Amino acid sequence: MPATRRKNMLYRLALPVLAPRPGRRLRLEIQGDPPVHLKEYEKLLRKHHVLGSAALLSDGKRRTVLLCSTEKPLHRVSTDSMFRIASITKMAAALAALVAAEQHRLLLDQPVLSCFPELGDLQALQGVTPRHLLSHTSGLRDPEGLESALVRGIPFPEILNQAGQSEPGKVFQYSNLGFGLIGSLLERIYGEPVSLVMKKLVFDPLQMHATVNASELREETIVPITRVLPYRPGKDLIKTPLGERPLREPDPLRHYGYTAGAMYLDLFSLEKLMICLMHSGKPLLSSDLGKEMIRRHADYGKASPTLSYGLGLLRIQDPTLSSSLLLGHQGFAYGCADGAFWEESTGKMVLFLNGGASEARRGRLGLCNYDVLKWALRKEMPEWSR
Repeated sequence: MPATRRKNMLYRLALPVLAPRPGRRLRLEIQGDPPVHLKEYEKLLRKHHVLGSAALLSDGKRRTVLLCSTEKPLHRVSTDSMFRIASITKMAAALAALVAAEQHRLLLDQPVLSCFPELGDLQALQGVTPRHLLSHTSGLRDPEGLESALVRGIPFPEILNQAGQSEPGKVFQYSNLGFGLIGSLLERIYGEPVSLVMKKLVFDPLQMHATVNASELREETIVPITRVLPYRPGKDLIKTPLGERPLREPDPLRHYGYTAGAMYLDLFSLEKLMICLMHSGKPLLSSDLGKEMIRRHADYGKASPTLSYGLGLLRIQDPTLSSSLLLGHQGFAYGCADGAFWEESTGKMVLFLNGGASEARRGRLGLCNYDVLKWALRKEMPEWSR
């Protein structure tokens, strides 16, 4: 992924030459109200080399669904297709943590170590709370080889010293390791595999077809992910090595990777999750805890001055996209560039899932997500009220 400004520039220069193109003719299926500016959307898909996608636009009255399949490489998409949505998982994980808090099973400001007495006074987690983990202010950084450690089943206390640390609550540092520890907490609290906890707390109550345990899915239902740059034909990802492992028993010290980005779901299930979040977590939350997700807890800083973070929620305040606050999350992993956002003042929703796309960035926001939001909120959806 082009993380630095220089790498991002080189990536964007190489993209038109080296990335696969979805073809002149995209197989596009439209459900609901037809879009006004369809040609602009198709241009956007080609510009970002999008390989198979599902998009949903809604303002509460009108709803448009756009399903796009591509042939080379093959990515067939339907409303039943399951997408691995990477870090968009964090919204569902944060909601599960708040449900646990409302059930008085978890305290947002309790020391994480209080749930793991066998770790003693482990220095790397001193002063860290669930609120810190959920807002990326734990001070933990992702160590090299994090994914390999997960697959090998190395307990998280053994890799924390490699993660590097700053004082909790002081600095925003996006941390998949930190957010993955939410899954470890949920397993310890409920005594069940994190997949079952997520199912009971969030997925089943919202009637979502979703899971963080990919081993229970049939491969033919999953949209493969193809990294468009560097492009390696035949190297599509369907399930990660971690995802292929069944979650049969709780193992809190080793299951620290699922709540950071392992969720699979279909487009309409994501819509159900977003509607719940738009309504402050209702009907799953009856208290005001849902407002804590939306409240600003940390800023991205100079790299992305338009971005801040709540609890498992990305906040965008960019007048080129909207005069209102945008809330949601984006997901980057293995080549996908997903986005799920709503406009706070109007409730307009924009969902975009894919099986591969340009990973170029505008600051820390994916350029693909930026362009989809701009097309939807500045061009397409304003036409709906005319």
